[in-house]
Amino acid sequence: MASVVAAFAVPAGGADGPTACVNSVVGLDLQTATIADAERAMAAGRVSSAQLVDAYLARIAAYDTAGPKLNAIRHLNPQAREQAEALDAERRAGHVRGPLHGIPVLLKDNYGTADEPTTAGSIALEDVVPKDDATVVRRLREAGAVVLGKANLSEFAGWVDLQMPAGYSSLGGQVVNANDPDYTPSGSSAGSGVAASMAFSGFAMGTETSGSILSPSDANGVVGVKTTLGLVSRFGILPLAPDFDVPGPMTRSVTDAAIVLGAIAGPDEHDPATADAASHIPPGGDYSPALSTGALKGARLAYSQDAYDSLDDEHRALFDAGIDRLRRLGATVVAVESMRAESSGLAEIGAIPNEFKASLNAYLADQMPGAQVHSLSEIIAFNSQHPDRVKYGQGLLQASDATPGREELFAPQAEPSRASARQTIDAALTEGEADAIITPGNAHANIGAAAGYPTVIEPLGYTDGGKRPFGLGFLGPAFSEPKLLGFAYAYEQDAHARVAPDVVNPAVASVPCAAGSGAADGGGKRRVRPLRVVIHFHGHRQLRVTVLHALGHHALISVRRGRKLLDQDYPRVRRGTTHMRLRARRRGVYRVTVADPGPPLRTARAKRGVR
Repeated sequence: MASVVAAFAVPAGGADGPTACVNSVVGLDLQTATIADAERAMAAGRVSSAQLVDAYLARIAAYDTAGPKLNAIRHLNPQAREQAEALDAERRAGHVRGPLHGIPVLLKDNYGTADEPTTAGSIALEDVVPKDDATVVRRLREAGAVVLGKANLSEFAGWVDLQMPAGYSSLGGQVVNANDPDYTPSGSSAGSGVAASMAFSGFAMGTETSGSILSPSDANGVVGVKTTLGLVSRFGILPLAPDFDVPGPMTRSVTDAAIVLGAIAGPDEHDPATADAASHIPPGGDYSPALSTGALKGARLAYSQDAYDSLDDEHRALFDAGIDRLRRLGATVVAVESMRAESSGLAEIGAIPNEFKASLNAYLADQMPGAQVHSLSEIIAFNSQHPDRVKYGQGLLQASDATPGREELFAPQAEPSRASARQTIDAALTEGEADAIITPGNAHANIGAAAGYPTVIEPLGYTDGGKRPFGLGFLGPAFSEPKLLGFAYAYEQDAHARVAPDVVNPAVASVPCAAGSGAADGGGKRRVRPLRVVIHFHGHRQLRVTVLHALGHHALISVRRGRKLLDQDYPRVRRGTTHMRLRARRRGVYRVTVADPGPPLRTARAKRGVR
């Protein structure tokens, strides 16, 4: 992969010399600029699509194959710059296709592209180019997006073996989380999540069967939209389970997610599930009017008490802060008991093996007749010859191959779990008289996927002193994307929760970033020192809690022994430091959790035993 990236990495502006990471292009900060910002810059003639392609390729070369070696990119499109130049020429001629004109995109490597390989990360499908573009890819191209390349993924959407870690594929290797290399990149759309977090393209595309958009969006601190089943076509996407598979955008802002969704949503004769999609799309296919800073005023939101009680101290502190902000923004937030059975969403797993075998074999026959393998059985046999690459086993592939692989079994196997999941979610919405359910991270990804219902997830805060992202999701009934995007946008515009990985990860921050095309940002953003908590004995049965490197004016300090909350204080922070004293009256382990409102919102923890 390194040689592929190096071959196409051109410094922004086309200058000769070693490729350097690019943070901005002519004043356009690639980490914070929205798609609309880039379009305005191109309309003003300040930057071109070709320059954007160059800048993203430079970032990929600096961060993905060098520096921290994130390994998020599987393949780069050698025609990307040529396509960008053609779109620049269209713009100069007065023809602009829409809000994605000239914007580079990275696709998860299960989206079919007729001009570059589509492999699902499998060594058995290396270099295989399918016959057709996926419908989503065709629509993105028609909207003016430039396909920059393919993102690495969990092989076959994570359906190889239970021991295989998230983000690993035999062809692409292991994806690394850019915020914290020791933390999972999560979900099968891992490469798309890392690529979005690192601004390797204007936006990225993922797919979800059960958590594969929501989980990597949560773990990588980006916005993800798990779409309603039937809103966006799946044609041409290498399948896992058609009764649950959906495509969706992964972006750095809710605004971008809404723009991309408008380009890809709609009916497609190749995907019967989308037959009714047109009746659920906003006028003109534009989701942007739903984005309002006042969208949460008067909204009613519910959360699962069971999910809340399952959170650890740090994640509960973040979720509590999120609830408080939602209420300040005008929403009523209530707990419900109806969503106690999160495992009900896992029932869909029983339907996946048969669906995977049948749909994969059909895809190979229709889209890849020239491949060296023609069936799941042949893929398994090929993998058996390469245990060094397929190193975690292939138990899930083998279990799938043992099924009949018959399409007539799809509905009987899938419908019970779909009906149960919908009943559970609908009951929770009814109990709370709610417009949507808020989710701590990806807590309800399984049940939402089983139901075919949409979720929009966005950054909420960071645990472990500020390194590990945690998201806030909005789950709603079928085709409620406009309302969910509105809620997420209102929260995002007030919280400003997301930070770029180079702010928190020293390995990313240490990459020297030279300015490109006239930008002069001087080598990246100022690093944020990790939030720290230190507990000292301060006399007999006296504890002194010290908080270091806080960013807010106050910090919330909570002390627990067991499940009992003993004390809570909100002391003022001076020069990043604050203190709290506690009398430890009984033996036990005293756990301290600190929530620093920032921004960004961060938590840290420490504990001390008292005898």
